[in-house]
Amino acid sequence: MDDEPDILDFLERALRHSYDVMRFTDPVAALAELRASAFDVVITDQWMPALSGLELLAEAASLHPNIVRVLISGFADAPQLSQAIAQCQIHNFVLKPVTSRQLLEAITAATERARA
Repeated sequence: MDDEPDILDFLERALRHSYDVMRFTDPVAALAELRASAFDVVITDQWMPALSGLELLAEAASLHPNIVRVLISGFADAPQLSQAIAQCQIHNFVLKPVTSRQLLEAITAATERARA
């Protein structure tokens, strides 16, 4: 989930060999799909119109407690991120710009953290 199509293109290219990817530019549409379907991993940008990434991930956790939640952002808001991690809203955080390898490593680490 990202409101920037170029970022979604990158995410899809980075992940399509390891995951089935669904793309959303609208967080409200992403939330509706989360309510209707099961997912293993959700990755979202923090700063989006209508709903923040942390709000989306908190709702994802409420709907699917075992879903792996990864937040990506170009900005590091340490207190907010620390609080989100402590409350188990997110399993990992990725700071943009990110490489494909870094993204996959972050998802692997998040998956391990979620399963622990």
